[in-house]
Amino acid sequence: MEPRWFEKQLRIQQFVMRETDILDYDVEGVVRHLKETHTNCFVTNAGGVVDFFRHDLEIANPNRFMGEHDILAEITQACHAAGIKVMVRVDFRGVEKRHYDLHPDWFAVDENGRPIQFEWQSEPLPDALYAPCYLSYYRNEHAFRFTHALLSRYAIDGIWENAPMQVGACYCRRCTESFRSEFGKELPRGGDFNNARYDEYRAWKARNLLAHLKNYRAEVKKYGEDKAFCAEIFGLFHESYRKLSADLYAIKHAMDFTVTPLFVAKNELLHAPSTLIKFLGAMDSGKTPVILTGHLGMDNQYRYVSGAPAEVRLWMWQAVSAGGSLWNTTFNGQHPAKTHDRRNAFLVADIYAFMEENEALLHGQQPEAAVAILYSQKSSFQFSDSNRASDRYLTHIIGMEQALLDEHIQYRFICDFDLNSEALEDVRLLVLSNAAVLTDREIEVIRAFVAGGGRLLATHHTSLWNEQGEMCSDFALADVFGCHFTGIEKDSSRWGYQRVAAEHPVTAGLELTELIANGGTSLLVRKDNASVAAPLTYVPGIYPQPPEKSWLPSLRTDYPTALVNPFGEGECIYFATPIDRNVGQHGHPDFSQVLGNAVRYLLNGANPLSTDAPPSLQFALTRARGQAGVYLLHAVNLTSAPRRPIKTLVPVADVRASLRLPGLKLKSFAQLRTEGKDVKVSAAIDAQLAGLEVSVVFSQILEYVCIKLEVE
Repeated sequence: MEPRWFEKQLRIQQFVMRETDILDYDVEGVVRHLKETHTNCFVTNAGGVVDFFRHDLEIANPNRFMGEHDILAEITQACHAAGIKVMVRVDFRGVEKRHYDLHPDWFAVDENGRPIQFEWQSEPLPDALYAPCYLSYYRNEHAFRFTHALLSRYAIDGIWENAPMQVGACYCRRCTESFRSEFGKELPRGGDFNNARYDEYRAWKARNLLAHLKNYRAEVKKYGEDKAFCAEIFGLFHESYRKLSADLYAIKHAMDFTVTPLFVAKNELLHAPSTLIKFLGAMDSGKTPVILTGHLGMDNQYRYVSGAPAEVRLWMWQAVSAGGSLWNTTFNGQHPAKTHDRRNAFLVADIYAFMEENEALLHGQQPEAAVAILYSQKSSFQFSDSNRASDRYLTHIIGMEQALLDEHIQYRFICDFDLNSEALEDVRLLVLSNAAVLTDREIEVIRAFVAGGGRLLATHHTSLWNEQGEMCSDFALADVFGCHFTGIEKDSSRWGYQRVAAEHPVTAGLELTELIANGGTSLLVRKDNASVAAPLTYVPGIYPQPPEKSWLPSLRTDYPTALVNPFGEGECIYFATPIDRNVGQHGHPDFSQVLGNAVRYLLNGANPLSTDAPPSLQFALTRARGQAGVYLLHAVNLTSAPRRPIKTLVPVADVRASLRLPGLKLKSFAQLRTEGKDVKVSAAIDAQLAGLEVSVVFSQILEYVCIKLEVE
């Protein structure tokens, strides 16, 4: 069956209109800009907070500057004539007081019966909006009637529900009665909403959100299966479950394509878009993964001025290299070339042109990787925090990724709901980055994987918590780790060290030191048996003052911090410290060196790519979807001055990469995007690996390059 338009590559632009942007709106100029930037889907305002079309529903708030023109009809007709799809942005986050007063029972109230006002980043808006909840009449019956008015009058191609969020708890009549009916008790009240006593309510609220999104999608689909629905759900890089009960997993069931916002931010690593696209692809490989970003602003701030163009372009190339689509948002003006800051108005043009020209290869790529990182939703719920200093889950994954990228290790994600023997068939190394909360089923799958010959890398609290969020007395994977937890956890965040206790590939490069850094908290564990190697051990904190007293009677303890355990036909390395988190949060080279050593040891040459490039040059090797034997090699160059934002890139010359691909012959190769002289490619059979070794030499890489390889 021919894929529908939203199942193909998406090159979206959204120009979020302020009320005054409608004055003298230049439809022809907007469409011309969309065509010049190779956009295939346009997102424009429809209404909710402010309406950009006229309707006769109970609550209407027409744009005061709209006049007699039916701007939505004009935009839709002009875009369709140019072959561009149109989605409309609707926003039901709240209404002004004059509208609230007409139907106060349509909106959310707090435990004291007072109306709840919409907040952004814990701050009330300058002009108060009265907020609905997920069960409210306004967000459901009214929103659906509003959507029917749109879809029955305009030939639009889809709906984007902006800001479908509800902060905290709602005590409106619908919520009160629904919760009482389901649980036979009253809604929880009082205290800190982040407290565990609200966990049951949080899960119930999350189900209400998912039900709302599914119901909304069903209403849209009444007008045809080719009508798309998606909504703004923050996740992965934005901890939103505890406050909003919103999680990216909901996207899998309720969206026609998976999309989530991720704007350039100095506190996010430049590989973040690649991570997000890999994650969205792991959630549902059948749906187009899209990153919503923008060329204006930094960290979604300064929406009126341009970000550093070099950094924004790297951000977008990262998404492209992982097989993602892009959604570029401008928050003011009729279009980027007709707003206050026009410096980067056409920044996406050549990127979108490259995507369009190579859509058949780029769309739906899959990582060619022997390493898989498990994403554990329950662990995320237990340990994620929007404050990175307090977070104990995402920061582990970020640090693990940094270590893998430093070594040019190719990796992908596996979501916990997909964890089974089939999903692990092509995995050489499974990574559990502080996957603390694992189900009994997941434990058995992991144990069987290692026993059958797989390699496992696990850190810190992995398997130490049960499904109810309670810390256990020992690891569920204790036999696989080769150790048992003593029940003691030590603070190693200050003056923390580890002793190099034995020579092992894990400690390679540390021959001239007895001590290496430690950080975070250390779980004190004991080896299970003599066959378990313990190359690193815990050292109590060495207080630095006064220096004359800064010593210990002995650096030796019986508590390993790194254990290497043969298990069945496979092998496991377990770190009793948050070594992965320390890579990203602390940055001492000891952490990344040891973690890199562990990965290389467990892979034992199985990584399909090796290179002499510096870590700042990031390679991605992917398989083209539906094209047997076709591979893409991407390189994104992050080499620059040691500062953020990146202003100027430093080219890398004479870069060599060696690829190990299944096949007997290099059939062809093509340079999709190169910089400098031609790329040199050669291939030879590797008898030992029973495959093809392809050598690639780039004379220069400045920003982003991509080549296509076809083997048979």
